[in-house]
Amino acid sequence: MTNPLNIFDAAVTVFGAPGRYVQGPGALDRTGRFGAQLGQRAVLVADALILPLIEARLAASFATAGVALEVLGFAGKLGAQTAAELAARMVSAPQVVIAAGGGRAIDAGKALADLAGLRLITLPTVASNDAPTSKNYVLYDAQGHLSEVRHLARNPDFVVVDTALLATAPQAMFAAGLGDALSKAAEAEACAAGAGTTMFLARPTRLAMAIAGQCLATLLAHGAAAFDAAGSGHATHDFEAAVEAMILMAGLGFESGGLSVPHALTRGLTLLPGGLAAQHGFQVAYGLVVHHRLLGQALPDPLAALYAHAGLPCSLRALTGQPVTTAQMHTVAEAAMPVRHMLNFPRPLDLGQVVAAMVAVEAQDQSEAGAPRAAG
Repeated sequence: MTNPLNIFDAAVTVFGAPGRYVQGPGALDRTGRFGAQLGQRAVLVADALILPLIEARLAASFATAGVALEVLGFAGKLGAQTAAELAARMVSAPQVVIAAGGGRAIDAGKALADLAGLRLITLPTVASNDAPTSKNYVLYDAQGHLSEVRHLARNPDFVVVDTALLATAPQAMFAAGLGDALSKAAEAEACAAGAGTTMFLARPTRLAMAIAGQCLATLLAHGAAAFDAAGSGHATHDFEAAVEAMILMAGLGFESGGLSVPHALTRGLTLLPGGLAAQHGFQVAYGLVVHHRLLGQALPDPLAALYAHAGLPCSLRALTGQPVTTAQMHTVAEAAMPVRHMLNFPRPLDLGQVVAAMVAVEAQDQSEAGAPRAAG
């Protein structure tokens, strides 16, 4: 098969999306019927910690739909061999993968679907990221650092979002999803303003930019109330709106609109003490503050208010829980500069500019908090 990254280039714009996006309380119980449209044998790849919450319901749904279902628990380690290890455990010959759980479990299911050439249904159990809608999946090294981003030939066939289930997930996971999604408008705008390319290695579409903008507007309108509802088990109107923005709009916005500084910085932030333990969305939230600084802007007041409400980090100290030196900031920036998302900016950036922005962000945050400046 032709590499999915080799069929497009910056001479064209490309828009990608899942075949169907289904959201609402109890949507999980419809998954069997969705699977029946794709095949008669399915394999569930699910985070072992959430299997007790979903396995019986999914088994009943697939049995009612007349689709055989095999279950593979995923332990959380996602590397270059994960797909082959999952395939070796299969006893059936499935036609469809159901990838359920958080970002890594969904990426494990994507990796299996990629290896075996299977159809794909994603079923997030937390709203912590926008992985469910995209063709991309991430692999990690033995230390837990990102090692590779791979690409499916197509986006998932179905994305099934059971908001009643997501509303039971911890509030901190919802905050991480907010942090990841709030950056998408600024990143798409930066990609379009420069000469950057999207996850299709093509130029961003106007539609993706509009979706990313609506993602931000929806979260500014509903995000605080949705955060308050997170963990309660109640999928309120605000929660439904925010989940659609955090999973569907953010996913479409980043994949066909492009990423920029906030996501590039995540490659270096994991090198900091305390950085690897920080949720991806919290890393991105910090990166957005740096992104605005590089644009010569403060974080807009409505966005800053939502950051404060949800506890999103505005500094490295807040992200890692400890002071960070200028030398450590230099290390972060050095790791981020080779990432191609850094090219998706209105002007070329150099290492010194990125470090200076990080230092300025830290100094401002510490000044506002009355804390001493970071050590040199």
